[in-house]
Amino acid sequence: MDLFSESFLSIPDAIIVKAIKTDGVFCAPAALTENFLRSICEDIAHTGHGLNRNWISPVFTRHQLFLCHMTAVSRSFIKFCTHPRFFGLFDQILGSSYCLKLQRYYETYGGHHMQWHTDNWRESAFVHIPSLIVLAYISDVEDGEFQFVRRSQNWSGEEGYNDYTDQFVEQNCYRDILSFSGPRGTLIIYDTCGIHRARPVKKGKFVRKSIVFQVDSSPGEPLLINPEYIDNLDDRMKRYLGFGLPPGPILWPQTDLSTMPLSMQSEIFWYFIRRLGKKIFRAPAKLLPLQVKSVVKGFFRHSPTL
Repeated sequence: MDLFSESFLSIPDAIIVKAIKTDGVFCAPAALTENFLRSICEDIAHTGHGLNRNWISPVFTRHQLFLCHMTAVSRSFIKFCTHPRFFGLFDQILGSSYCLKLQRYYETYGGHHMQWHTDNWRESAFVHIPSLIVLAYISDVEDGEFQFVRRSQNWSGEEGYNDYTDQFVEQNCYRDILSFSGPRGTLIIYDTCGIHRARPVKKGKFVRKSIVFQVDSSPGEPLLINPEYIDNLDDRMKRYLGFGLPPGPILWPQTDLSTMPLSMQSEIFWYFIRRLGKKIFRAPAKLLPLQVKSVVKGFFRHSPTL
């Protein structure tokens, strides 16, 4: 399966590298093929949702969904994040010693407000580690698009912090704000030291679907990998995927039942209520108090945050 469109493959590496080194960001609309995008969507759909399910499923924060183990569920994603075209670009920008820092599919919903920030923050400390992120739109993005402050990678480290208020950016950087709306398949590569965000969207029914991976020289998040998807496990690939390296940061985002949307929490609640009703209906009269007590205890044991 071809991953990239002819229009993207025809762009010389030198142009991409220059854009990233100069402005901090490069964007190619419709860089990914429809077959690849369809395959990613199918892989996500097959993961499903569910509690107590012995496989990999997405997790929720209040306004976002994340699947942080794409290398375990999607052959297409592995082909994407290990493609030689990317290695050629990374070698020119980062050198030869880098590994996969993180990788995920995510959906962002209306009401989410992302703060302007940089991604060079490690465990409560600002770090100077050259790093790149590759972002691709899986849905058309006409609103809530990725935004980047041009050339901010050159000065963002001077203050030693990575979060910036809307007021600061609007007052000091408004002429350099780049917005990247585009069709599904749009590809963006950017320097993690650059100030960026997804433009906030207030409308409730909005959803933006994306895939992303990050590379740098520090240890990455723990990976779950389906070995069936790896065709060439040479020394470079082992290093890139983190084989034999110590684990990096704690997997983010941290989630539990309390971070699920209220509508899904309600579904879980009514699931237990229906289960209780079935047990009451089927149980002999003398056993009803025990059945009710058992189901109620089970509900609170498995749903402590509801």
